[in-house]
Amino acid sequence: MGNKRDIKIILAPILIFLVFLLSIIGFRQLLGSSFSLPGAIYSTLFFFILNNVDPHDVTSNIYLLIARYLAAIMFGYGIYSLLYKYIYNVFARLKIRYGYRNHVIVFSMKLVGADFFADLLTNNYKVILVEEPSENPYFEKVKKDGAVVFKTDDYGTRLFDTMYVSHASACVVAFEDDSKNIELSLKLIKYLREKGHKHTVRVLMHIDERNNMEVIKDYADISNAEENFELELFNIYSAAAKKIYDHFPPHNYFDFANPDNENAIAIVGYNEAAEDFIIENIILSHYQDGHNIKIYLADKEADNHLNHFMHKYPFCREFVDIIPVKLLNNKFFANFNWSKELIEKLSKVRAAYFFGDEGSELINMAARFRQFLSGQGGNYLVAPIVICFPEDTSIMKLLNVERENMQRLTHVFKKQLNISFVNMVADTCTSSRLLEESEYIDLLSRVINYYYAIKYQFGVTLKEHFQVADPSGLIQQVEDKLLELSDKHAHLSEREIETMVLQSIATYTKMPVETLKPVFGIKKQWDELSYHNKSSNRYAARHLAVKISIMKNIGCLPLTRENILHSFPVIAPVEHKRWSAEKMTLNYRYGFLPEDRAAKNVAKEILKIHDQLIPYDKLAEIEKEKDLNLFLLMPLLNSLKVEIKK
Repeated sequence: MGNKRDIKIILAPILIFLVFLLSIIGFRQLLGSSFSLPGAIYSTLFFFILNNVDPHDVTSNIYLLIARYLAAIMFGYGIYSLLYKYIYNVFARLKIRYGYRNHVIVFSMKLVGADFFADLLTNNYKVILVEEPSENPYFEKVKKDGAVVFKTDDYGTRLFDTMYVSHASACVVAFEDDSKNIELSLKLIKYLREKGHKHTVRVLMHIDERNNMEVIKDYADISNAEENFELELFNIYSAAAKKIYDHFPPHNYFDFANPDNENAIAIVGYNEAAEDFIIENIILSHYQDGHNIKIYLADKEADNHLNHFMHKYPFCREFVDIIPVKLLNNKFFANFNWSKELIEKLSKVRAAYFFGDEGSELINMAARFRQFLSGQGGNYLVAPIVICFPEDTSIMKLLNVERENMQRLTHVFKKQLNISFVNMVADTCTSSRLLEESEYIDLLSRVINYYYAIKYQFGVTLKEHFQVADPSGLIQQVEDKLLELSDKHAHLSEREIETMVLQSIATYTKMPVETLKPVFGIKKQWDELSYHNKSSNRYAARHLAVKISIMKNIGCLPLTRENILHSFPVIAPVEHKRWSAEKMTLNYRYGFLPEDRAAKNVAKEILKIHDQLIPYDKLAEIEKEKDLNLFLLMPLLNSLKVEIKK
């Protein structure tokens, strides 16, 4: 792309030079002894405005004719260049106005990368890119591939109207500066509120600084009573950690049938993604045996990294056992400070995850670790190795030169050495991961929240606002119908669940569904949640795969109500431990809650105090039931299907 621009820069002065050269030659031939160089140059200048001041018939001279044509071309190109931006913007506005709905708007491609756009367009998304006015060779490629590009730093109502923001499916705000992302996201939210369009636009805001992320999650009060936007935060390192956990979860490789197996994993190297991956394990790696997952943290500064992590998360030992392993080199060679017992245990990890900032070093270390395992005997290829590969892709491109797909390095490593690669940006900033998979998790999360709202909140609302004296019978009826839906339908949508609930309430209260939906709708219940409570439901949804694995391991499949109730003593403590880990990671602490509703809300939502952060056997029976509820909901969650609009 850059070459084309360079050609344009060089070609213009060459054409101008040729016009003058040919013109001077032509005038000299035509005028003979009366030829004047200043006069010829002056006359040539008029060629560029298509004005012929030639004292004779210039068409009789081939040089003058060519010069005039070249000047006309230059004139036309100049007009085109001046009008191109205007013409493109008019065309883009018309294209968006009449053809774009449920499109994706991306503010800056610096973080998400050009591959993100290629992936969106390949998957038939309509895409708009908004970039600051600067030269970037990828802009023209993105345009050519079908995206609409606006170069501007004026992020206001006029631009938002032009892009039909209120009709988009998602806005990805991904500048490198957190403050700019926050400012722009607030502008988008304000715009969507003022528009009042009944269409939810997901605003995905990238936040780089961890402290910024925590403060926004803890204290940002961005309510959405009108249901016209959904604010989500994302971070490249955190997204990579989630991707690795969801696609290569430790429980896939554990052997729970053999009590002698330690069921440990190794984390080799340490960076922000590694830290986030440990947090993922704190929240999600809870199993039927009740034991903490064991993590061997191998790095040359392992002790310092562990101290740093425990300084930030002092409660972590309640949920994971982290053993620091100091590496003397990155070859896993002659580490004589390791005890025989440590070498033996490290050689029996069920999976190893590699993190770092240099791709070539990670490839070497992963290969050497496999070499280390081979030296310890046994089947050294059993334990998978997963590399969180940074975006220094030049080394990978070089290694894959002139290789077909089946011979590419990533495929060879996977097939022959059981080593998988997860690219930090390219595999996390994709349409499937950033938009579709997250929408599926949100679907599960909304239904989970809806179930708890039906069970514990609808009764109060019916009493206080709809004068239903005793709603307990109605609530039980709705809950039973909800849990039975999966028995009658193999596939369910969010709308079908909501329709059943609203219709049941309407039949009982004799009130129209239209009146009930603004109060008891799924989206209404979801949009009233704080960011932390939404995160809590999302973690519960992401733990669904682990729960299914637990049910399989304890012999409680298929997922029926009878099997779930029978396994209650085993599975309910698992969910309570997971919930406790999640709450503590999200900065909650144990404490008593006041009786007053307003004071209680302040304690829970602002101070992050919760009175249920206690061992499972200390819980009241009604609280134990809450831990069982999520398992009872699993058959329904398994039947849900998400619809992605493009």
